[in-house]
Amino acid sequence: MYRTLAFLALLGSPALTASTVKQLFNFTTFVDIENSHLRPDGHLLLSTVTSGTLYQIDPASSNPEAEVVAELPGATFLTGIATIGADKYAVIGAVRDGPDAFTTTNGTIYTVEFAKGQPNTTVGIAATLPDAVLLNGVDSLPAHPNIILTSDSSSACIWRVDTDTGAVEKVIEDEAFNVTANATVPVGVDGLKIFNGSVYFTNAERATFGRVAITDDGYPAGEIEIIATLNDTVGGLWDDFAIDPTTGIAYVAQPGSAVTSIAPNGTQTIVFNGGNSSLLVGPTSITLGLDKTTAYVTTSGGTVGTSTFVYSGQVVEFTL
Repeated sequence: MYRTLAFLALLGSPALTASTVKQLFNFTTFVDIENSHLRPDGHLLLSTVTSGTLYQIDPASSNPEAEVVAELPGATFLTGIATIGADKYAVIGAVRDGPDAFTTTNGTIYTVEFAKGQPNTTVGIAATLPDAVLLNGVDSLPAHPNIILTSDSSSACIWRVDTDTGAVEKVIEDEAFNVTANATVPVGVDGLKIFNGSVYFTNAERATFGRVAITDDGYPAGEIEIIATLNDTVGGLWDDFAIDPTTGIAYVAQPGSAVTSIAPNGTQTIVFNGGNSSLLVGPTSITLGLDKTTAYVTTSGGTVGTSTFVYSGQVVEFTL
């Protein structure tokens, strides 16, 4: 069950100018960037759904380049990333069932650890989830960072995984995470973040943004609330997002070419709309910089307007 908190239309118009938005990086061969995550040194980790390769870029560089930091064995498809220790991360990986499939096999929680002063990372496997269908968003519990919650977009649930012991359990299952009947994009619960005692989520197919209170151990402690439902004026779904820890405002990637902010009361504002330009081609995730006033948007790439040219995944920076 869930209760609706707000149903509000998108407000406002593009709030950013070209001087506050710039492309930092664009893959030259086609790479679909799925998610991003900030390291303590300001480098940005990038996962892709086109390979099992984990990349990073340095946004502070005058000419950022993608550096391979890990190849995750057995994975052809990477999604969410979460901090589980000092410069140590859980990365969601799997084998996609086909180029355009919304299902996977061999869902795996990998660990990637950076050693101070060492050029190489250490890669491990924390857990496997044979019953998972499409693991997607992920975050770690503030009180127990070794424990993560991860969404399953095709099973309408959230899994709890202890990355130290490998223990796995399904902790939240709800119709609010599911897709509607005859969905053309069968991706339900998608982005996931833990903030102020709740797990926040998007449902891509339903175009909703909601939350549910959880305990410090990651178990549900209340009903699901739907905070906002998208009024489709720019793009038809919400993907991954970041939450400003000071204001509680969520910044949500909105394919095809927009970023939307959602206030705690559900008010929505289009922060930036790339329109039919190549500046923002298929936003997939947003990560806030160390200063919390800079945001990095990743994109899947694709075509723009009537053009047949296929753009590759990007990292775009904008100022909040």
